[in-house]
Amino acid sequence: MTYTYEELTEALRAINSIIHKCEKAQEKFPEGNTHHTLLRNRLKAMYISKTLIEERLSNQVPTQPQKAEECCNPELLLANLKQLHTTNLGVERIRNNLHLDVEDVIGWYKTVICSPASTIIRKGKNWYITMDGCTITVNATSYTVTTAHRSL
Repeated sequence: MTYTYEELTEALRAINSIIHKCEKAQEKFPEGNTHHTLLRNRLKAMYISKTLIEERLSNQVPTQPQKAEECCNPELLLANLKQLHTTNLGVERIRNNLHLDVEDVIGWYKTVICSPASTIIRKGKNWYITMDGCTITVNATSYTVTTAHRSL
């Protein structure tokens, strides 16, 4: 079956959302519990699906080419804040990099991104949000926060 670039992109967003929700749910169950095992199996299927879609997207071009100013407009990131997520390892890595002492790291990101003091630019496949000597990197397709660090 053939899918358009836009259909694959939307499917990837949905899969990233499912992965995020399953990872959060899995934390609530001890290893060996049937719910934990079920979620582990679902996550494995979602990771495989994500990889296959990303491979297909890398070989495909959008059916409706976007203007450069549309794909790089910060409003696009702001409009998709509800899709912003990261992995458990990402949360810990970023807490360490920024020396953060907050429980809700994603909520903190959203606050930084929405701040009028933030500078948002897109370079290639990532958004870069800079504020108060801190730079946050967000994948522009999946809205995954990949890293954050203090500027030197």
